[in-house]
Amino acid sequence: MSRLAIDGGPKAKPTPYQVTNRYGDEEMKLIQEVLESGRLMGVDGKVKDFEEETARFFGVPYCVMVTSGTAALHVALAALGVSEGDEVITNPMTDIGTVAAILALHAVPVFADIDPKTRLISPTAVRERITDRTKAMITVHMAGLPCPVDEFLKIREETGVRLLEDCAQAHGARYKGQLVGTIGDASGFSMNESKQMSTGDGGFVLTNDEEVARVASLYRDKTYVRGGGLRHGMQPVPFFAMNYRPTCLQAAVGIAQLHKLEGLVERREAIVRRYYNELADVPNLEFPTLVDEGEASWWPLGVRYTGENPSKDEIVEALKAEGVPAGHCMSAVRNILRTEMIQNRQYYPFAEEPPSFWKDVEYDPDSCPNVDALQDGVIRLPVDERYSDEDISQTIEAVRKVFGHYFA
Repeated sequence: MSRLAIDGGPKAKPTPYQVTNRYGDEEMKLIQEVLESGRLMGVDGKVKDFEEETARFFGVPYCVMVTSGTAALHVALAALGVSEGDEVITNPMTDIGTVAAILALHAVPVFADIDPKTRLISPTAVRERITDRTKAMITVHMAGLPCPVDEFLKIREETGVRLLEDCAQAHGARYKGQLVGTIGDASGFSMNESKQMSTGDGGFVLTNDEEVARVASLYRDKTYVRGGGLRHGMQPVPFFAMNYRPTCLQAAVGIAQLHKLEGLVERREAIVRRYYNELADVPNLEFPTLVDEGEASWWPLGVRYTGENPSKDEIVEALKAEGVPAGHCMSAVRNILRTEMIQNRQYYPFAEEPPSFWKDVEYDPDSCPNVDALQDGVIRLPVDERYSDEDISQTIEAVRKVFGHYFA
């Protein structure tokens, strides 16, 4: 075993990853069509085309395109009837956008722990958090790993609590053969630059429910009714709503990205299969367990370091020195329960007191210990469909080199 790069030895990954531009001729052609049309504003044109194609791909009747994944969750929750003072259960290991969507409706986020094996929100923990104020639960298909949706459907049937799937990181993942995002009452997807599908920024809502789709479509567009011969000044404006309209340029890119999704998921699965197979015997390295009949769309791969000496941070820095962009955490925020916003219930930037809907809520930062335990040990390994076989071979060599050095 050669000397570690962090100690002056040669890198196991001496060349950069072979990452090409994810946008190509099809995106350019569709963008050109939009520019030549002279109409960039959404809800018709390419936005409508995107919604129709996406609905067909996922096998649902309704898709509503919006400006971001956070907007998608906000719109979906509003369309599911969530309002001020309602409780919405999710887990604190997610992007802050999941919680922002709840708070935007003056609803109260409630946090349930994860299952330590699947690393996803625990149905048992969700059941324990349900009260007579619970309106919805958000299952986060974190890092492309599908949640056991059937178990949450049972909770919905028993309690009436609505089920929203957060699919921001799980385009193309499946549960029991069905694409995630098509199983609950509604779902929200992100299309920012890091996701399996990207429009730079963007998102969409899927649902099988006609009324949810109707309200979602109104909510993303200030309740304006488009078409139908309404005279200017005659908009009914039945309720307060946001402007989350995407542009036709975003939709054009989204259509091209949708066409690439199946191949992308297959390539990412092949990469992660190599990680599982070729790193299975590495000591102190634990891989996530997929739920029964789950098929991931890997967003990256989070492996868990179970050793104590050296520290996880030392392992990560050693991998980086070898040329592997390993990460320390599964999300931008380690544990949302531990943020100043949640602990102080700081809704407005300069307010000295929490707003009334949040005033009497308290959060125990230690109430989701499985999240803390995972984040303490998790190491993100890179997954990208554009990586070459040589890139993956060198990444595997780097992991084996670092762990072999410390645990020979």
